[in-house]
Amino acid sequence: MANIESQIVNFYETTLATLLASGATSTTVATAPTTNGTTVINASAGSPIYLVLDPDNSGNREVVSVTSSSGTSLSTITRDLENRYGGTPPDHQIGTTVRLAVLAEHFADMNDRLDTGLAALTGALQTSDLQDDDTFASAAADKVASSESIKAYVDGQVTTVNSSISSLTTTVNGKASVGLVLALGG
Repeated sequence: MANIESQIVNFYETTLATLLASGATSTTVATAPTTNGTTVINASAGSPIYLVLDPDNSGNREVVSVTSSSGTSLSTITRDLENRYGGTPPDHQIGTTVRLAVLAEHFADMNDRLDTGLAALTGALQTSDLQDDDTFASAAADKVASSESIKAYVDGQVTTVNSSISSLTTTVNGKASVGLVLALGG
């Protein structure tokens, strides 16, 4: 499982500017891959570009990974990712179409990144990070209150308010009267 972020752009198509012979791992394309038609994207080991060479020719089509590029120069190419040619990929002539297409490799990269992220989240919150204090008398800036503590605290506050209201009932001039005291604390 690799934690890499492969690059995908909405549309990129160009042609080979130089021959890509069977054993070659570098070539030049006519136009550099871009994100918006002007901003060039370059490949790296952690952020490869997957390309399809000769995509409209089923007998010569090849999926490659570019892990080092600068502008129109593709300097580190891993060939025949689908192993269609048994390790001996075909020659691709000058003018051969090169297309960036969404491939299974993109989804494998995304799934690997999600797996890595989920594994990191698994240990993100430990029980030692929980504050289990029903009265909140011992506040801590680096703890999170448990739902049990929050419920106990709220239930205790509601009981206190209810008993305070009932104790406010008094008799004035022989008649029952309710006084309400609003105390704002800070």
